[in-house]
Amino acid sequence: MTKKILIGVALPLLLLMVLVPAVSAANTCTFNEKGATWRLDSDCTTDETILIPDGITLDGVNHEITAVDPSGGHFVGAVVQNEGSTAYVTRLHINTADLANVCDSGDDRLRGIMFEGASGSITHSTIVGINQGASGCQEGNGIEIRNEPFDGTHPGTITVEISHNTVEDYQKTGIVANGDVEVSIHHNAIGKSATQENLAANSIQLGYGALGSVTQNIIDGNQWMGTSDWVATAILIYEADVVDVSNNNIGGNSDIGLYIYADNGTYDNNRIFDEGADHPNSGYDYGLGNWGADNTVTNNKVRGFDVPYDGVEDGTNKTIPGGPFPGE
Repeated sequence: MTKKILIGVALPLLLLMVLVPAVSAANTCTFNEKGATWRLDSDCTTDETILIPDGITLDGVNHEITAVDPSGGHFVGAVVQNEGSTAYVTRLHINTADLANVCDSGDDRLRGIMFEGASGSITHSTIVGINQGASGCQEGNGIEIRNEPFDGTHPGTITVEISHNTVEDYQKTGIVANGDVEVSIHHNAIGKSATQENLAANSIQLGYGALGSVTQNIIDGNQWMGTSDWVATAILIYEADVVDVSNNNIGGNSDIGLYIYADNGTYDNNRIFDEGADHPNSGYDYGLGNWGADNTVTNNKVRGFDVPYDGVEDGTNKTIPGGPFPGE
């Protein structure tokens, strides 16, 4: 069987202001600068990317930045993005307000928080509604980390921790890391895509040489409800390097709960449960698919899928019978 995935790629580098006078009426974000920490003064709106200067921590103090379309145009790029080689984001809420459904490519793709070639951390933040309504545009990632090259070599690996965040109602991908990156993605709550009828979404994706771990997250998977032969996932590992995906709770209604198209990884003790009826257009219903080489796949528990495991022969993995457990 040939398996296909629509993968959300990424990469912005926009313009804007940070601690400078607003350039339009829609830019109302101001910050209190103290040393290497800039604290958001209050809830605000922006119609352009807010850049984090090199080495600065953007502390949202639990305030919200709402992205809006500029007058006569539409919002492009990330809501918040690094400007230098290190950046830190914490306690920040990000949302959007009725963005126009216009497809963009390259730097102009929509993202919530974007690190391009930058190490650092994104913690204790909420990224909600990074979408353009009922859109099929291949953009709208909640958190995106990327760094060239994307061929599996590692000449200048960046490291990023992504932890204790909530990402919901994104368009293409909740959290994506591509290229020469090493990420630690842990203790996050990732909801489902808001646009499953229009594109094949992934809750978490590591791809194109990415290294790192995905552990102890609560994840809702996605279905592709269209008529073409694509699949949507909860976790997609695609041509990544050595990764550890362990101790995650995966719910929702995935076409494929854990999709492994990579080698030499460890996939241990994940709980992958399918909930609800499959969409009539769905041609896939796999709990865990191991389509790589030399992967260690152990102690996983799968329930509710037509095919619990594919490409897995280790007897330590279990198929759990029955319906939802009490309290789910």
